[in-house]
Amino acid sequence: MSEFNARDAGHLIKEAVEAAGELTHVTTLEINDPRDGTPALVVVSSNGVHTLDPGTFDKYRLAPMERAGTAKWTTLESFIEHTNRFKVDSASAVFARDDMATAKLTTIFDYHQGVADGGDRANLRHRAEYAFPFSDQWKAWHGKDKEPMAMSDFAQFLEDRIVDIDADGVPSSDEAKAFVAAINGKMASPSKLIELARGLQVYENSVLKEARNLSSGEGQLTFESTHVDADGKPLNIPNLFMITIPVFARSPDYFRLLARLRYRKAPGGVVFWYELWRADLAFEQAFAAACDQVKEQTGLPLFVGAAEA
Repeated sequence: MSEFNARDAGHLIKEAVEAAGELTHVTTLEINDPRDGTPALVVVSSNGVHTLDPGTFDKYRLAPMERAGTAKWTTLESFIEHTNRFKVDSASAVFARDDMATAKLTTIFDYHQGVADGGDRANLRHRAEYAFPFSDQWKAWHGKDKEPMAMSDFAQFLEDRIVDIDADGVPSSDEAKAFVAAINGKMASPSKLIELARGLQVYENSVLKEARNLSSGEGQLTFESTHVDADGKPLNIPNLFMITIPVFARSPDYFRLLARLRYRKAPGGVVFWYELWRADLAFEQAFAAACDQVKEQTGLPLFVGAAEA
């Protein structure tokens, strides 16, 4: 009986080993896409058929099979130089996002080729980007646009940014001239704004007595001093001033923007603010100039919008 059991056990062990071998047996096969014949590797095992990720082989390569990745540049000049280094005239293109909040240029080096070149498709994985950085002047003025400020804060802001005020004060477009005429605009010079800022600081602790608009386009505030030995004085306030600033950082191009000076009586005194008139027009002009520079210096087509993902 024991001899029979030994033979039986040996037979069972042999079958178990063979079965385990069959269960762990793995093979690879190559299959082809019936549409264009593209080959793909699959793994066949007891668990079924699974595709093999091509990226599995990447870490064993001495060099990548293709260029990929996105270079991000902080100057327009570097973006253009990099584009010229890797561009393929028949298969590269530049895309421009014209949203003021997220303005950006993107070169896709391996973009679709033209019909004349066979219309081959590409991977769209090798790119260069340039996100437009706004100038410090633009960020300062745009950041305070339409924001009410106390007299002392407004005076300090004017003194800090006085170098941006345009001394000429002449509108640069017919639309701007029409706007100035429509509101009976009285333009303030830098010296007038300094005078206004210092006057506001003088009257910081005074009480507003009267506020009215004059036919000249100026406003007039009369303050009553809290000190009994001081006399209240009228303070004439222009309703317009002009700034000349670059839209983008490191740009040599400056643009004139109209600013409408506003004020109102508030519980704590008088609050001041300004409203930039059509700042979007300056952005559009600066953005268009940069796009023209890229087209001229790279020779590539430029499309306004977004490319395929």
